[in-house]
Amino acid sequence: MPTPILLTDAQVQAYLTNGYITVQTAHPPAVHQNIHRQIETLFATEGNPGNDILPQVPDLYQILRDPAVDGALQSLLGPSYLIHPHRHCHHNPSGSQGQGMHQDSYENDQNVRHHRTRWTMAFYYPQDVSLDMGPTAILPATQYYNSSKQAYEREEQSLCGRAGTVTIVHYDLWHRAMPNASDRDRFMVKFLFTRMSEPQTPTWDHRDGAWQAEGTDPPTELCRRAWDWMRGTNGSTAPAAAALDELRRALDTDAEAERLRAVYALAARGEEAMPVLLNALRGEAAARLETNLANAHTNPSQLDAVAALSAVGRPAVPHMVELLDENDWWLRAAAADVLGDLGTTASDTVPHLTRALDDEAEWVRRNAVEALGNIGPVAADAVPALSYRLRDSESWIRHNAALSLAKIGPAAAEAVPTLHKNIDDEDSYARANAAVALERIGA
Repeated sequence: MPTPILLTDAQVQAYLTNGYITVQTAHPPAVHQNIHRQIETLFATEGNPGNDILPQVPDLYQILRDPAVDGALQSLLGPSYLIHPHRHCHHNPSGSQGQGMHQDSYENDQNVRHHRTRWTMAFYYPQDVSLDMGPTAILPATQYYNSSKQAYEREEQSLCGRAGTVTIVHYDLWHRAMPNASDRDRFMVKFLFTRMSEPQTPTWDHRDGAWQAEGTDPPTELCRRAWDWMRGTNGSTAPAAAALDELRRALDTDAEAERLRAVYALAARGEEAMPVLLNALRGEAAARLETNLANAHTNPSQLDAVAALSAVGRPAVPHMVELLDENDWWLRAAAADVLGDLGTTASDTVPHLTRALDDEAEWVRRNAVEALGNIGPVAADAVPALSYRLRDSESWIRHNAALSLAKIGPAAAEAVPTLHKNIDDEDSYARANAAVALERIGA
């Protein structure tokens, strides 16, 4: 493998602010022409192969192994990142009307959209793409916003480029296919990637820990916290001058950007803000429950208060452990999600999260499964319970259990017999993640 070209501090900060970074592969035009030709033939003869695009067009591995692409992914997700089993070739035919702006759902999952970079997507063009061909368009700096109203305040930016252009985006960035007014079909191959271990040190070409990026949208404190997390440090936080009551009221404003500013201002107060945040969690979790359940692929723990509690860090841990015993399942699910977003910071909660794997509520089980995976090898004592979840009635819990076992790695060897059985799971992602886990365990 060629030496990866790692991102610079400025590039990582731009990614955290704007939600994307574009790199150019080093391959000669003939490589992209060949891939383009294979894709056109495949679509003409067999149709869209879906997740099978990579085995059907194995030359795409050259793109994934390109030093600029691999280096960017290592920089953002760590050197052990996973090429997720979901990938898709997007065909934008001549004369299409394009798409509406959207955020992608997590494939066959009920994930919570987190601010920390654990998931990315890459958009690869195998041919030159101009504006009239209907390129992918993004709304920059919208990756932290779940509200379309907030996202639409940004100006659309088209991702045109010559063959070999790869744009890596935060998984939650708002995007769409633009109308194709040309007489040529446009192809774009999308890949998903996920972090397999929590950051301990910077994995890019790191020279300076100071946050230098300018701008206040998205909130600066949110981006700076995401930067410090990727550096493996909590950094230093200056508490906001605003009174707690004022910040609490700001959590109820309609403007999502203002709520997120309040979230991180409260988080900077640490333990002092915990009573406010716990009350906010109880109210918000109940108030949004019906809406979140009605929205496809939306976890009930998709809450502003959850983001705030995650940002608080270690002081939130004992409170989340207490919430795991609450009567209301949506509070238990939120607690499990906060502990998962804290990752190794919450490593001493493994016994509590392990018990949560037997919760009657599937949302609690799902979030606890993910949390143990984020904690990583330290969660080895949970392997028997995670192995049992490989037989859960919900497919999205089964494939998350397999992914968590993959993150635990060799310490999850006890799960190998059950993982072998899941190779035949009816769900494609449960099958694929079982295979990933076996590989990562070394079986």
